[in-house]
Amino acid sequence: MVEGAERDVLASDANLATFGPWADVMLYEAGLRSARAIVQAGGFRIDSGARAHVTAIDAADALTNRKHHTIFVRLHRMRRRRHEFMYQAVADPTAQDLAQARRDVMSLIAVARAAIEGIT
Repeated sequence: MVEGAERDVLASDANLATFGPWADVMLYEAGLRSARAIVQAGGFRIDSGARAHVTAIDAADALTNRKHHTIFVRLHRMRRRRHEFMYQAVADPTAQDLAQARRDVMSLIAVARAAIEGIT
């Protein structure tokens, strides 16, 4: 799962110059994969039902004792931007938004890796 998140970051990097909103979606997906990896490393599984994304992010935040709470709050914002991009007409994310999203996702990937290594 973490490897998929890392591929999503690379795909985002490749699309950043040509289509920022899609790069943002890819970063969100990387963050979500990282959150799910943290949840799975904690011995839990999130189903695919309603609010599964919200649940995964909130559970990962709780399982990491809210040490990365600010990042998870921003991941929720990314989730809402993704939803707006996919289903509504909205302004493109700024370069600053994208840069912060990438930093956050790279941090979450590191947290997910640490969580997985803690159980293996």
